[in-house]
Amino acid sequence: MTAPNRIGIAAWQSGDCVWRIKAHGGRDGIRLLFADQDLALLSSNDQPLPTLQEQFVRGQELHLSYPQQDQGCQFGFRVVIRPIELDSITTDEQLAVFELLISVQTTLLDAHPTIDLVSEVGSGCRVDSVDGIAGAIHSTESAPNQTAVLLGPPDAPFTSEISGGDDALRLRLFGEFMEKGVIRRARPWVIIDREGRPIDTDEAITAWRALAASPVPLT
Repeated sequence: MTAPNRIGIAAWQSGDCVWRIKAHGGRDGIRLLFADQDLALLSSNDQPLPTLQEQFVRGQELHLSYPQQDQGCQFGFRVVIRPIELDSITTDEQLAVFELLISVQTTLLDAHPTIDLVSEVGSGCRVDSVDGIAGAIHSTESAPNQTAVLLGPPDAPFTSEISGGDDALRLRLFGEFMEKGVIRRARPWVIIDREGRPIDTDEAITAWRALAASPVPLT
């Protein structure tokens, strides 16, 4: 759901519950809000991200565009957020799986674009390898929420876990050298339970294998 006169504000409704999204970019980044916490895409440094210039809905997908706006910013990017339905995980009003398809591009001759995926941590963070892929699943608990970030084989080797202190998991996406005109994509899946029910490890691994086997969308 979007409102034409409120760019940067969106929501996805499941039954009687709503998952809110604030996507203005800049220093606020893009935030998926649940309870009084959030999961966010933020700048990796003091330079703010580009600001949102366009948003639209296509089917169940929310499309967001953040073009490169000046030479002070190394890149522009697009984000597509969509809910994922899986046989291995029964979603309901309090549990959902979202795909974040992030595409970065630069007008500079060379750049090292990075965006951080940040999840709050309360009482613990666990990292699991799957099928020989290190850092495939990052699970966090921050009452009353449980979150698992799934990084597929193309993303996990190029994602760095940055120390965010004891209260945040910070995963740095991209970071490799990129030339002008190249488009690079990352596609994490995020499992969120707003009632604090533990996310079953076997179910998360099955979901990760579904991510690994699925093609990257062209949009």
